Amino acid sequence: MVIYNLPSDFFLTGEQGKPVIIHTHQSPTSSAKNKSIIHQNMVDIIIAGKKTIIDVYNITALEAGEMMILSKGSSLISQALPEQGLFHNLVLYFTNEVLADFYIKYTTGSNGKLKENAKQPFITYRQDVFIRNYINSILLLLESPSMFSDQLKQLKLEELLLYLLQTNPEKLQSLSMIAKDNGDMLFRKAAESHITTPITLDELAFLCNTSLSTFKRKFLNIYGTSPQRWLTRQKILLAANLLKQPHERPGSVYGQVGYSNQSSFILAFKKEYGLTPKEYQLANLS
Repeated sequence: MVIYNLPSDFFLTGEQGKPVIIHTHQSPTSSAKNKSIIHQNMVDIIIAGKKTIIDVYNITALEAGEMMILSKGSSLISQALPEQGLFHNLVLYFTNEVLADFYIKYTTGSNGKLKENAKQPFITYRQDVFIRNYINSILLLLESPSMFSDQLKQLKLEELLLYLLQTNPEKLQSLSMIAKDNGDMLFRKAAESHITTPITLDELAFLCNTSLSTFKRKFLNIYGTSPQRWLTRQKILLAANLLKQPHERPGSVYGQVGYSNQSSFILAFKKEYGLTPKEYQLANLS
């Protein structure tokens, strides 16, 4: 399977080593869970269509009129076309040094310091009038590459970040520049954040920046069982709790806990409890 390295796989002439890179992207096709290693932080602005990013921590869905700032790392990226036309987004890549310099320049005193547990690997925003006009200004500059100098690109990134900082300073400062989770914590986050996600073990291993065999071995050391058995057990436990609620229906629960079809869910549930989901619900609600 192809692994995309961003932005290097899409460098234009002379972009390698630049601290700020700005691209616009249009596509006539949808794509599902492309493995992507993002080597620089990025602002991803959706102009048309939808985009889903899965990382160790969460699933983030964006649609036209939204944007996110994402720390560098491994992600599974999907894109979907709008009802009419092409998928279209605008992406600004920037280094940790650029963001650090920005914080030093525009945050002072205690306002520039954030508690460690308040830091996030990504933040999302709705596009307002200012941001929509900002998008148009970038697209105009991209039409004249010779005019869009490195200095101007850095100023345009700084313009957006400064606007977001003044609009909601705590939110922007919560962005963690470098992922700090290593070792056991990374594996726990990958497993426990995606119990209900229809994701393969190979994809989980990718999000943890390791091979599948290494992922399985480390998982066994942490949880004392294989990742497949552990995830199945967690899904079934969650399903059992849902089935104790009278308003839940066995025919809809399987999708909520990450199963793609009902038959495999019923087999796994019966293996765990000796009852079908329907029988289990009737027994617990009678």
